[in-house]
Amino acid sequence: MTGTLINASGILLGSLAALLLRRDLGHAFEQRIRYLVAIAAMSIGCWLLWKSTHGGLWDHLRQFLVIMAGLLAGNAIGLALGLQKSLSRVATHASDALRKPELANGFKVSAALFCLTPLAVLGAVMEGLSGDAWVLALKASMDTVAAYSLARSFGKGVCLSWIPVLAIQGNLSLLCRWLQDHYLNPNVTDGVMAVSGMMVFVSIVLILGVGKPRLGDYLPALGVTGVLAYWLW
Repeated sequence: MTGTLINASGILLGSLAALLLRRDLGHAFEQRIRYLVAIAAMSIGCWLLWKSTHGGLWDHLRQFLVIMAGLLAGNAIGLALGLQKSLSRVATHASDALRKPELANGFKVSAALFCLTPLAVLGAVMEGLSGDAWVLALKASMDTVAAYSLARSFGKGVCLSWIPVLAIQGNLSLLCRWLQDHYLNPNVTDGVMAVSGMMVFVSIVLILGVGKPRLGDYLPALGVTGVLAYWLW
């Protein structure tokens, strides 16, 4: 749970810093952080793909096809379930709340934004299956800046939003660790890690704000790719 602890600590420190410093970060500073996070996401995504694939040319081609098939099937499931639409409604509610910030909304809005994101699921699953905390560390850097900005608007209510992050991401990581120890074979783990790396890499577009990839609809690809990898990896 190292990554989750880093994430929760970043949220707490970011919100406390906002309450103590009482000044905005500035657009230029936030942009620099955004670029650094995008570079980190590209590096982590490539590293996960490299670490998870193996063998010769044919093996890599087969594994790539498994990833693509998992993404396509997972996206179809996500669209049918309306996952991204649900996440978008949370973001819309947060935007509306920011127009008229109230102390009582601080905890609810920030907790929803920090917990209900694709990176929260990806990071927790990755840490549970492999022990790698890099994805959650990436999310922590983004959440720290976001917590600072939210605390400037909502006040001290944001400080408590680390609690649901710790509970939800931590329990998801523990569940994945238990599955890994008792049921999953290395092929499943490699398949899930590889498709996670692809999704983390694509998140660069979202981080830089140059597009809106519907990552939420691709989350079922984690399970679908794991099943395909069991037979085909």
